[in-house]
Amino acid sequence: MQGMSMSSMKKASFEIALKGKKQIAEGTIAFIFEKPEGFVFKAGQHLRMTLINPPETDAEGGSRFFSLASTPQNPDIVIAVRMRDTAFKRVLKNMRIGEKVLIQIMLDVPHGAFALHNDPSKPAVFIVGGIGIVPAYSMIKDATEKKLPHKLFLFYSNRRPEDASFLEDLQKLAEQNLSFKLIATMTKAEKLSKPWKGEVGFIDNAMLTKYVDDLKSPIYYISGLPEMVSAMKKMLADSGVGEDSINAEEFTGFNLNEIRNDSSHAWKRHMLTVAVVLAVIGVLHVNATNSVYSVFSLKNPIFYLLIGLMLIIAPFKLKHLLSFIRSKRNRSS
Repeated sequence: MQGMSMSSMKKASFEIALKGKKQIAEGTIAFIFEKPEGFVFKAGQHLRMTLINPPETDAEGGSRFFSLASTPQNPDIVIAVRMRDTAFKRVLKNMRIGEKVLIQIMLDVPHGAFALHNDPSKPAVFIVGGIGIVPAYSMIKDATEKKLPHKLFLFYSNRRPEDASFLEDLQKLAEQNLSFKLIATMTKAEKLSKPWKGEVGFIDNAMLTKYVDDLKSPIYYISGLPEMVSAMKKMLADSGVGEDSINAEEFTGFNLNEIRNDSSHAWKRHMLTVAVVLAVIGVLHVNATNSVYSVFSLKNPIFYLLIGLMLIIAPFKLKHLLSFIRSKRNRSS
C-alpha cells in the first residue's frame, strides 16, 4: 500500500444501503450495510466511505477510511466506528435504514497490505489497541471460519471491558478455535465496575513472552493509535524481531492519495485567494509608481494596508492547513 499512487490501483465503487446499527462498546457503533453483488475483499482490508448529499459537513470532509469488521463470507458489510462529535459521524449516526453511502475498495490488494500471511508454520501475533481491533477481528474470524491452521495470538488492550469492541465475540471465537489465544488486558484496572480476570496493564515485552515462546518466529500485526503502533514496533525491534515480520495498520498510500483528491477543490480556493491578494498588491504597486512614496515605504499608508491584509488572511490559511493535517489522521479512524 505504501508509496503507491491511485493511478496504479484498480478500485470498484458501490452505493450501499444501511441495514442496521448496533452498539458494540461504549461510544462505538457497528453499522451494517447491504453487500452488493460483485463486492469482494480480503479480511483485514479497508474501504473508503463517502456520504451522499450530507445535511452537514465540516473541515474534515465527507469521506473516511474504515477497516471492514465483516469477513468475505459474511452476507453483509460491517464497519465499526468510534463515535466522535464530527459532522461525518453525526450524519452517519443519524442515518435512517435504507439510506445510502458510496464506498470504494481496491480490487488488487498490494503486497504488504494488512492481510494474514500464507505460511501456517509462522504464528500470527496481533497487537491491538482500542478500535484498532477491527481488521484483526475480521482476520481472526475469517481464519476461524475457514479453519486455517495458523496459530493465532491476540493481545488486545483497552481501558475497561466496556470499551472493548467485539470482546464477547472474540471470547466465543477463542472457544471455537483451539489455535486462537485471546489475551485481553485492561489499563484502567482501578476504574473497573466489576471484577476482571484477565491481564491488566499495558502490553509489553514481559506480557508477550508470557504467552509467545519465541518472539522472533511469528508475523506481527499491529493496529491502533499512531503512538501505540510506534511504541509496539520499537518494542519488537528491541526484542530482535525483524522489520519484515512486522505489519502495521498505517494508511499512507491509498488513503492519502484519495485525501489529496478530496482536498483539490479546497486547495484551488486557497490558490485563488493567493492570486487575488497578489493582484491587489500588483494594482497598488502600479498606482504607487506615480506617487511620491514606494508602495513598501514606511511612509506610504498603502504599506500598512498590505500588512493588515496579510495579517487577516494568514490566520485563516494556517487554520486551513492544520485542518488538512488533522483530516489525514481522522479519515483513517
